Amino acid sequence: MANVKQKKGFTKKILGGSELTMEEYAAYITALKAKPFLTSAEASTLFEIGIGRVRSLMKADDADFVVMTDTIRSRRIHRETFEKYLVSHGIH
Repeated sequence: MANVKQKKGFTKKILGGSELTMEEYAAYITALKAKPFLTSAEASTLFEIGIGRVRSLMKADDADFVVMTDTIRSRRIHRETFEKYLVSHGIH
């Protein structure tokens, strides 16, 4: 019986180094679209914007999409407000 190599499907690497199959990546994006609050890394992945760009947008004076959490150093992005911000500022 001959060894048959299984063809590896397409994969996508996300921030943090995880490598996902396209099916897993699609499920991950769908889950992010349902979350009301995102980390900067999740927002970077979902909106296909660099992590540095997301963090600089979070520091902007008119960044009304940033939500402070219980801890001082932890901030989240309100997804719907961030989407509107990106559209109104022509970013993407």
